[in-house]
Amino acid sequence: MLALFVALISFVFGMFIGRYRLISILVNIYVSYSIVNVIPERFLTEYYYKVFIFWIIIAVLTLASRRLFEVYITGSGSGFLWRIFVMSFLETVFLISVSLSLIPKKISLEYVSADAYNYLASEWAILIWMLIPLAFLFFIHKRINR
Repeated sequence: MLALFVALISFVFGMFIGRYRLISILVNIYVSYSIVNVIPERFLTEYYYKVFIFWIIIAVLTLASRRLFEVYITGSGSGFLWRIFVMSFLETVFLISVSLSLIPKKISLEYVSADAYNYLASEWAILIWMLIPLAFLFFIHKRINR
């Protein structure tokens, strides 16, 4: 059920955001996650402050960086739609992974199963979900430039 939900959200996200903003938002997610992780614990005493600040930083960076990151996914046709969907799926899973990792495990397990939590928010899962979108960008860049 979670996989279907994520696939649906990914499709809507990709169509709503579009190819011009997908990479910009990916960079904003990395920056937001980095900022939230270096904020001293005394300023973020509760987990929901971290989640809220994370999403606020993404929103502010997305609104402020309209011209900052002019990188987009090029192309047209069925291959183009495939790249858009995969990129939006990877970003959606990455956002869910980061959001779950910022929430205490006990509270996260009230919303997702233990297996889903391990696939999305364990220490290795976060690292993997951070690297997969970058690897995908590298892959599609290599294919396009051949």
